[in-house]
Amino acid sequence: MTINIRFLGRGGEEELHVFPSPVTREPVLMSMSPSQAHSHFKTATLTAANTSIVIQPKPGLSIWISDIIISGEKQAGSDITVQFNDGTNAEIIVIINQVDSSPNLSVNLNSYFRGWKDARVEMITSGAGDATVTVGYIHSVDSPTFSEWDSDR
Repeated sequence: MTINIRFLGRGGEEELHVFPSPVTREPVLMSMSPSQAHSHFKTATLTAANTSIVIQPKPGLSIWISDIIISGEKQAGSDITVQFNDGTNAEIIVIINQVDSSPNLSVNLNSYFRGWKDARVEMITSGAGDATVTVGYIHSVDSPTFSEWDSDR
């Protein structure tokens, strides 16, 4: 027996999105996370001690990180730091040491690392090390100031 059902949004005027199932071809209600619907990624590579802006947010917005991939070569005396920084306030996300082994990190977050308004994502290398950082992210209109963001932690 088939039951015809229509899923309507608030107010009952807009039909929610359904998609034919690849298994049965019957309509299935679609739901997506913000990162599935709006994600981007950017990559930065450094080969000497330096700082690189991996992601600069759109003015007035914040960045939500969904994925981080870090790779590089084993080097004597080098660290890789990934951080949020708005020019005044900086918060470290991760530091990886390149001294004893090649740095390899892949993190897919179940939630997000949420930044604050106008905070960019930076990559810093402390020595002569070859390193690449890839960040999956979305821009968010939910953009607290640093003090609001800091008080919520």
